[in-house]
Amino acid sequence: MTRIAIGRIAGACLLTSTMLATPLKAHSASIVVRHVNLHPASSAEAMRVVLKIDEAALRVCGASGFSLAEAKAAMRASPCWQEAAGNAVLRSGNPLLQRAFDRIAPPSFGKSE
Repeated sequence: MTRIAIGRIAGACLLTSTMLATPLKAHSASIVVRHVNLHPASSAEAMRVVLKIDEAALRVCGASGFSLAEAKAAMRASPCWQEAAGNAVLRSGNPLLQRAFDRIAPPSFGKSE
């Protein structure tokens, strides 16, 4: 009976070490943001667009509309949000969107340590 138990433990250890040695593949997710003007005429319209992008990035990174403000702020500091929201605004190439985004991005956004 001890040989069986030792065999099971060894098998479990082998399985665990194989799982740890296998690199984790990052999954990707996307959310479609509809009715967005990527060329806003005013800073107010640009802010509305950026807030839609922000909300979509928060959802794709795991926050919800019911998340506390503190949780959303922490999510905005995460690499997930910074990549999702930052890339969307960067790809637009619109300076009004960039300025609106700079107002909601965390102070450490874009600064390497």
